[in-house]
Amino acid sequence: QVLAKDGGSMAASKIKSVIVLGASGGFGTLFSQVLAKDGIVVRGISRKGTPRADATFTDYLSADPCNPNEEVLERVRSASVIVSCVPPGPCIRALEALAPHMSKGAMFTDVLSVKSGICDAYIALQDKFPHIELVSTHPMFAPAAGWKGMNTAVITIRGGEISSEFTRLIETWGSQTIAMGSGQEHDTVTAAVQNATHSALISFGLCLGKIGYDAEMAARIATPPHKALIGIINRMANINEPDTYWDIQTDNPNSDEVWAKLEEAVGEVHAAVKAKDREKFCDIISGFKPLLEKGKLEGHEPPAY
Repeated sequence: QVLAKDGGSMAASKIKSVIVLGASGGFGTLFSQVLAKDGIVVRGISRKGTPRADATFTDYLSADPCNPNEEVLERVRSASVIVSCVPPGPCIRALEALAPHMSKGAMFTDVLSVKSGICDAYIALQDKFPHIELVSTHPMFAPAAGWKGMNTAVITIRGGEISSEFTRLIETWGSQTIAMGSGQEHDTVTAAVQNATHSALISFGLCLGKIGYDAEMAARIATPPHKALIGIINRMANINEPDTYWDIQTDNPNSDEVWAKLEEAVGEVHAAVKAKDREKFCDIISGFKPLLEKGKLEGHEPPAY
């Protein structure tokens, strides 16, 4: 067992080689950076011809993992882990094409934001490929944020030595891993954590544009809540990839319900304001306290507003 630079256990003894599918994107690049630092061979495969300038792959192959040639299969046979950073359809097709060539005990995983469909596919395919481990991971952050201080959801369909070490490896990068029981459980929780959150933020930003927002003047007199929200939507617009938000909104099976409840909530607050119903308005805000009491986020205590 090797020690990481921070003194923690670096679980790389069994993980010698990792293949990243969709290697030209943000998460593909991020995996190349952290794996290379840990001395692991990290091989990129993507239909796009070149990796990003800041990627640190051991080697990079322009090829289709869903229709693998011999160069792809040669890499697959020696890989401990295959990390898919491609959309759901290509992810499943790549698994079906590559799994027969993976070594016994190797692991296939993905980083998709919505889990019901991909986990159902893994469950349906696990008997067909009994020699490999199947795990679905979800880094709960945009690649630009990096791993440190972030959360990563992990859903194990069939685990083993490699998946356990891969999970511990993620933790050495500074991320907290959270085991979840199923894709359905994940999507129910992320409907609040991602869908409702993003819906409210996107709607807030759109509202500002519709009311003639003066960013320069607002910045001079901004309150702490306004600064916080502006900081988030600024990051959404300038750092993160909008397609990520689109995929979450369109693919999560709970998305329609979230939007309906958000519209209902906005209408309820607006109705209280229009009716000059102070008690109703204050009761809505007071109701947040019992709702949130059990889930306080350490290090995220709000400032006095």
